Amino acid sequence: MRQTIILVTIICLLLTSAVPSQATISQKAFALTIFSLGTTGFSALAYYLWKNSPAERMRGYPENLTLGEWYWGGYAGAAILPSQDWTFSKGFNPPLKGLTAQDVSLQPGVTGGMKFGRFFDSLPWLGVELETNFSKHIIKEQNVTLSQPLPSGVGNVLIPRDRFYIWCLQTNILARYGFLPTKETPFGRLQPYVGIGPGFEVLYGVTDSAKNFAVETLTGLRFMAAANISIFCEYKFSYQFNAEYERKQIPPDQVGIVSFDVPNHRLVFGFTYHFKNLFGN
Repeated sequence: MRQTIILVTIICLLLTSAVPSQATISQKAFALTIFSLGTTGFSALAYYLWKNSPAERMRGYPENLTLGEWYWGGYAGAAILPSQDWTFSKGFNPPLKGLTAQDVSLQPGVTGGMKFGRFFDSLPWLGVELETNFSKHIIKEQNVTLSQPLPSGVGNVLIPRDRFYIWCLQTNILARYGFLPTKETPFGRLQPYVGIGPGFEVLYGVTDSAKNFAVETLTGLRFMAAANISIFCEYKFSYQFNAEYERKQIPPDQVGIVSFDVPNHRLVFGFTYHFKNLFGN
């Protein structure tokens, strides 16, 4: 384990040096985050496959397994982005620079994603999961109010049509409670749960991508339809701080960086497949 940590650290340092020197801090952080999470996920998957290989299973495993399990699932649903305030920063010329376009609206979109996680044997009510999801949102052409009028007396600005594809990579700590236990589902056939965790979101626009760290909270209800199959409904709320969207064009001739926070509401439905941990069937 110690050698693995040292190896990952060395590779991260090499990756940092490989990122172009002109890259921003957020770009370097993005590269390191994706590499670290990818390495961790790949290592966990490789370890799981090795521990469940025929050769390892022939060695035998302890039978004192409790109510923990691994699970893998997918979901789809709706994503709603509330109105945002866009601040015109670098690249824009006075008097627009420093002003804020208030209540820029985005249309609701469709979202879909996958999740992989585990509830622990020693604490079966506690779990951790890794998830990724994707959604699309249209920004219609619209006139919005400025935080203060321009010297010409104009108090609004035209936001051209645009669209955001939002990709999210999220890690959550979960807590659940079980109702209606049965022999087939000893923890409970009905399982409400809550979760919270850090994540990383990327917004792909027409002219640029904006990326930053995010925080997600969620609550859901899972129903065990069978010993290994469940269906669930889940509400998620994530918040990305100070995303910067470059090369945004504002008529008639302004181009620069707009910055904004991104609150995101998602309501999804899905299913999961549950299986025992590394030392069981």
